[in-house]
Amino acid sequence: MKRDEIARILFNNISIVEPYPDKVVKIDDYIEKIAFFPGGLGVLPEENNQMIPEILILGHDFSTVKEFIKLKDVKIDECNDPTWRNMNLLFSSAGINMKNCFFSNVFMGLRDTESMTGKFPGYKDKEFVNRCIEFLKYQVEIVKPKAIITLGKYAPEMLSKTSVDLNVWKNFNALKSTDYGFVSGVNIGGAECSCVALVHPSMRNSNVHRRKYKLKNGNEAEIEMLKELVKELK
Repeated sequence: MKRDEIARILFNNISIVEPYPDKVVKIDDYIEKIAFFPGGLGVLPEENNQMIPEILILGHDFSTVKEFIKLKDVKIDECNDPTWRNMNLLFSSAGINMKNCFFSNVFMGLRDTESMTGKFPGYKDKEFVNRCIEFLKYQVEIVKPKAIITLGKYAPEMLSKTSVDLNVWKNFNALKSTDYGFVSGVNIGGAECSCVALVHPSMRNSNVHRRKYKLKNGNEAEIEMLKELVKELK
């Protein structure tokens, strides 16, 4: 498997999450642009190198139908928006190469709503949530990450349902509790990885001051967690 084949392999089995609930729309196919899966390729280009990413980045959901159409129509990639810019700055501070990451989401489908923020509409459908958890396990099986980084409130909560090793993340504790943001030795489907929960990059300036890890606070706490993650990758 090559790095630019990951999105196709995942998309060929995305029917795992069907049927889609009210206010959630199926994506017919991803766009071959730099953007989070399932809307885009999930990887940054790496010329003359087919290195498989070691780190799986998990957001909440791709966005709205309107934003997906916009991505189709414009000539720029998603990586020009604040989420990507803030991630790039944070990851660079911790020594993480974004080309070593596969960018995806815990919920599949598009919001058939005006708002692209807040709780994903499919969250109300327990069966759909369970199917997305199954697909999340499948994503881990395919990517085989050595590390997983979650973004925002809902991604770590969903990931916590894939492994008993992440029980400390349940009930939205991943971002609330001191020292819970980094968990090593997590077994998901027989594969072991380390996990870090970050506040969402798009709301970073508003929320990061609440983070605590060991003796660090705010932005330094998240950088410390990521640096520990990098050490485990070496």
